[in-house]
Amino acid sequence: MSSEKTQYPLIKWAQRKDRLFITISVVHTKKPIVDLTDGKRIKYQGTDGKINYAFDLELFDEISKEDSKYTLDTRNIFLNLKKKNSGPYWPRLNKDGIKYHWIEIDWMYFSEEDEEDEATQPSKPGLDFDDMPDMGEMDEDDEPNLDDKNEEDIKEESTKEENKEEAKKEENKNEEKKDETKKE
Repeated sequence: MSSEKTQYPLIKWAQRKDRLFITISVVHTKKPIVDLTDGKRIKYQGTDGKINYAFDLELFDEISKEDSKYTLDTRNIFLNLKKKNSGPYWPRLNKDGIKYHWIEIDWMYFSEEDEEDEATQPSKPGLDFDDMPDMGEMDEDDEPNLDDKNEEDIKEESTKEENKEEAKKEENKNEEKKDETKKE
């Protein structure tokens, strides 16, 4: 990477009793390196050609590197990490308990622990997490083809935006109903 200033990429995460779903948002990343060190840390570095991105994050608990998967597209790196010990939800992603501005809940895949059976499993159209390469197979030569943005990817992005807008509209309607009820 060049000598330019390094920034943290946006990370979104959700979990199930046995898995973590992490999205590293970096548009057109080149030569990304994702490493799971001892099943306790995630290290990332990459560049979009103008900005260097990197982080080193100690996880709340251990994950199994061998059973974890990843995929790349032109906008994100998706991690499907298997928790070493299936069980209760983690209270946070990082061990140190610090709230970092660059780590957010992925509300699209968020579910309460007791509602896990009904929760949406993150996936991309036509790509099952079972088809992803193992984390141990990823190195700096793994680079997405940035020229191959197909209709399916464009349609997926559009659908995600529409779903977010619908959720906001529904939330606004519910707030308006609550306000009307309070006035009466």
